[in-house]
Amino acid sequence: MPTVGALNIEPARKMIRDIFMERIVHAKGLKDEVLMPTPAAVLTAVELFAAQAGDLIAIDVGGATTDVCSIAEGAPRGASTLYKGLPEPFAKRTVEGDIGMRYSAQGIVEVAGIPRLAELAGLPENTVSEQVKYLMEHTETLPKTTEQKALDSALAAMAIETATKRHAGTIEEVYTTSGRVLVQTGKDLTEVQTIVLTGGALLNTDRQTDLVEHALYSDNDPQSLRPKKAKLLIDKHYILAAMGLLSGYAPTAAKEIMNAYITP
Repeated sequence: MPTVGALNIEPARKMIRDIFMERIVHAKGLKDEVLMPTPAAVLTAVELFAAQAGDLIAIDVGGATTDVCSIAEGAPRGASTLYKGLPEPFAKRTVEGDIGMRYSAQGIVEVAGIPRLAELAGLPENTVSEQVKYLMEHTETLPKTTEQKALDSALAAMAIETATKRHAGTIEEVYTTSGRVLVQTGKDLTEVQTIVLTGGALLNTDRQTDLVEHALYSDNDPQSLRPKKAKLLIDKHYILAAMGLLSGYAPTAAKEIMNAYITP
């Protein structure tokens, strides 16, 4: 029976997986049985990796979406902090369908604004506007010039910042008849010590250390409960999805491979 006040997300996840599996096999080039949807495989791998690495956040910036996984309790840390809403799952994954490096680049523009992207990229605003439009029309484009690489880094930075803000919880001051109290909504990730970056945009850049700063707590946005500091790990060979599949057959091997290839 369902428990009042507790989320039971597994039945919904199973239904989504079943529908996905039923439909994806009709895609061009897919004839054999699909074992697991890629997003589910990534979350499975991240859970397995966190079992030994500790609480963590994994960020995958793609061409159409930006995915964030957090493996952490996220409960209020102080006795004076009240929690609002239902407790969130220990293993949580969010998908920002409007935030991406190519198909959804306009979503980043709408959130961040051209002036902010231009500032991060060190480019004129009209150049940024023209290049974003070009990228959305030519989604296969890979950054080759210094200008293109700078813009890609700016887009990735704002994708990370936007997605992690939406994923993490928030805290606010509320004044009651008993005085001031803190009210938390969502997960408190301030003490998470590890961030894993994956996805083409984050693997094929030399600015990973700069980019991960956009996933951290900022004095400019003190209500967002993002990590205060964290070490950076890189999924160098984009293996998380494969390790999620492998874990169903050889979890020890999957752990050993992730330890070898997901590194600082």
